[in-house]
Amino acid sequence: MKDHRRRMIWFCSTQIVAERPDALKRLRDEIGLTTIMPESPICHTSGFRASDGLAARGPFEDWRQRADRWPKAADGIYPPVAGIVGGFDDGQLLRAIEVAHDAGIEVWGHIGLWSYGGEVFPEFAMRDVDGAELSARWKAWGTGLCPSNPQVDAWTADGLADVTARYEVDGFCVDHARYPQPANLHALVACACQHCCAAGEALGFDAQRLVAAAREARDALRSLGARRLRRALDSELRGPDLLPALGVPRATWEWLLMRAALLAARMAAFRARVQDVRGEPIPFGSDVFAPSIALLGGHDYHRWEQSTDFLTGGSSAGGVVGWATASTNAAAEWAQALVDQVPDVAQEDAVELALRLLSQENIDLPRNIVSLQSGDLPLVDLYTREVARLVALTEDRVPLYPPISAGGPPERVRQLAAAVRDHGCHGAMIGIDPDHAESRQALRDGLGELALPD
Repeated sequence: MKDHRRRMIWFCSTQIVAERPDALKRLRDEIGLTTIMPESPICHTSGFRASDGLAARGPFEDWRQRADRWPKAADGIYPPVAGIVGGFDDGQLLRAIEVAHDAGIEVWGHIGLWSYGGEVFPEFAMRDVDGAELSARWKAWGTGLCPSNPQVDAWTADGLADVTARYEVDGFCVDHARYPQPANLHALVACACQHCCAAGEALGFDAQRLVAAAREARDALRSLGARRLRRALDSELRGPDLLPALGVPRATWEWLLMRAALLAARMAAFRARVQDVRGEPIPFGSDVFAPSIALLGGHDYHRWEQSTDFLTGGSSAGGVVGWATASTNAAAEWAQALVDQVPDVAQEDAVELALRLLSQENIDLPRNIVSLQSGDLPLVDLYTREVARLVALTEDRVPLYPPISAGGPPERVRQLAAAVRDHGCHGAMIGIDPDHAESRQALRDGLGELALPD
């Protein structure tokens, strides 16, 4: 393997860093912290303020007038959209950068991209293969923005250039660089708008043929009955090999590849813009979905390694991008949709089919929907499998920094960290309460030499 740079990255609150420089030094000395990725829960970036000239032409600046679509506007909470925002007080970010650099710690800037915001700004939202907006049924998993919309694309690129020039950040880890979590079934047949089709054609894909294939796949699954489902399960096929048995055209896989290629191309362009402004290479990348759902959510690791400088994740436990629950969240939603559609399908069969499509059928998971959503799941086993797949599916072009949620029981934290160490990763993206001594100790124990300061 290449000698990639070791990093321990803290996904942290901008406010905490600004007000608690002692926390940075403690994590630096005890778990080998090298980097922070600060975020404000108010604006969903590190706390950047778009320059006045840039904000004047921002496509999302009227969010305060959209309280009917974004009720949190009444509390001053910005919607998660692509790029940076105007009018935000960046004092805490400036202070966080100062104290981090004083402690010898890198600062990676943080902005959002595409997987949210479509419900607030439908004029920029993803469209499905029939040109329709995404259903509100799965809005909890995200209603994405079109990744190829020229206005949003230009705004995001200009915003990155703006903050690169004005803030002393050492790199970027952008967020939401994906389609909605594949638990949102409707999002799997989007975005198929004219902008995405044109961008797909420019990358060498036959976009219209693939949109037709995605539509055919949707229609085949809508008409799936208990008899065909049983035949598919009896075949013992799994993963993409199972799709033809369900009547889904093989070209559907190309549809997923085209969607992923669109995102990787945008990431490469954003990285180039940032590095051109800075005049030197600085790390640029994002969190990615766990391997079991990566391509379904827009991440083709092969292309991502060519377009970014590292791979990391969101959370090792639950949540929309949780690596430990990536497949179970999707499986539960898919199984529920199938049961709703085909009343004579047994719930156990629906769950089995969903898990088999995700190649997760041979792990000890419950075969009922409620337990998949909220039951006692083997989180360490699920997470360890995802880390192993990450290493196997990548080509050692860039460093791997899987996510570790260090807020759970210390023994679980220790096992999550050991999975990162044992599979030869180069560090981790960590969520931790810096005042929790047991969590810090568990990380040190599990990470071993990875936690040693440089």
